[in-house]
Amino acid sequence: MIRRRLVLSAAAPLAVALLALTVGFSVVLSLRLDHDADHALRARADAAAAVITVSQGRLQVIDTPYDEALDNGVWVFDARRAPVSSPASLGPLDQRARALAGVAQPTFRDAGSDVRLLAVPLREEEAPGGTLVVALSLAPFLQAERTALVAAAVFDVLLLGLGALFVRRAVTQALHPVSIMTDQAARWSEHDLDKRFGLGPPRDELSGLAGTLDNLLGRLSAALRHEQRVTAEIAHELRTPLSQVRLETEVALRRDRPAPELRAALTEVLGATDRMTNALDTLLGLAQHNIRPSDGTTPAGQVARDALASVGDRAGGLRMTLDLDGDDFLVGCDHDVVLRMVQPLLDNAVRFGRSAVTLRVRKEAGGVLFAVRDDGPGFGADELEEVLRPGVQGRASAGLAGVGLGLSLARRLAEAAGGSLTPRASPGGGLVELRLPVAG
Repeated sequence: MIRRRLVLSAAAPLAVALLALTVGFSVVLSLRLDHDADHALRARADAAAAVITVSQGRLQVIDTPYDEALDNGVWVFDARRAPVSSPASLGPLDQRARALAGVAQPTFRDAGSDVRLLAVPLREEEAPGGTLVVALSLAPFLQAERTALVAAAVFDVLLLGLGALFVRRAVTQALHPVSIMTDQAARWSEHDLDKRFGLGPPRDELSGLAGTLDNLLGRLSAALRHEQRVTAEIAHELRTPLSQVRLETEVALRRDRPAPELRAALTEVLGATDRMTNALDTLLGLAQHNIRPSDGTTPAGQVARDALASVGDRAGGLRMTLDLDGDDFLVGCDHDVVLRMVQPLLDNAVRFGRSAVTLRVRKEAGGVLFAVRDDGPGFGADELEEVLRPGVQGRASAGLAGVGLGLSLARRLAEAAGGSLTPRASPGGGLVELRLPVAG
């Protein structure tokens, strides 16, 4: 969990810092206590030296009210290293004290882990060659050091715990908006991809995260719309051939038919399946960017004749006319893609035309015009842009079957190929103009 990792990443440096401070404190404390112990030994040596005198060339210790305190842990040796004064109870320190007799300068020496000795040469004019040795128990200093270290460790643990709690609280508060934004983005991704946080340009980490989530939601929304559009376009392109296959199959099964008629029906079915295959390959290729509309060229006359042939079986009694201005110019676009653009225009013309449908093909300056005209109700001047939107049909389609995808698909393909598609309000009926780049 990211909260735990952040708390640990913040607490670990704090723990290292506290450990370093504690080690440093221990070293400084140990040095300070050593210094204090040495100072106490010097003071004890000065106090003991003050009661030592020379009488008739021999060292003597003056009796004082504090003899018991001074005699405890004090040795006095003459020039021959013979003891002049020593503690009443000789213990293991006596040998160590004797070993220090006759030193030429003040000498500190540890006797075990809890006792320290100091040997001081006495002044030559008063006691030539004499030595004073004093002992000091280090137990109080060691106890003070242990107590201080334990207190420091307890303080470190408390401080580390408080620091971890503070960091956890700060991290929780900092991540709370992130958690809310994540949950909100998850809900939007399931139910409403058009929602956005809308915090504006990134100013900090949260607004930057909001911008990133907005971009992700936007891409998801675009991908979903693209998927829905491709699915709808495929369904639109397959509806007519599938209806034709079903009709031919039902007619063929309704009664026994002569072999020529059955062959003709099967030929129609085969042609319909070929059209479905071509439509699927083209639309899926465009959706997967394997086909670019502007790639390739095709003769304008050939694609116009193929488009008329593809809707001829649905024309009924309509008069289908091809008005071709020459047959020697090329369209700068793939043949199947042009067919996917022209077919929806002819489908609509066949659907709404009363008696005639005309496909006029002209070469213009820098382009090729495919104009589909019928003598049906046409478009109203106020719906020319509206009918190009996916899922929108003109007023003439009221009560008729349809999903309103033909013109929007043709327009999208035309714009992808560098062309345009424009419906016109014509008094003689419906008119849609498709302009595509000319090749060469």
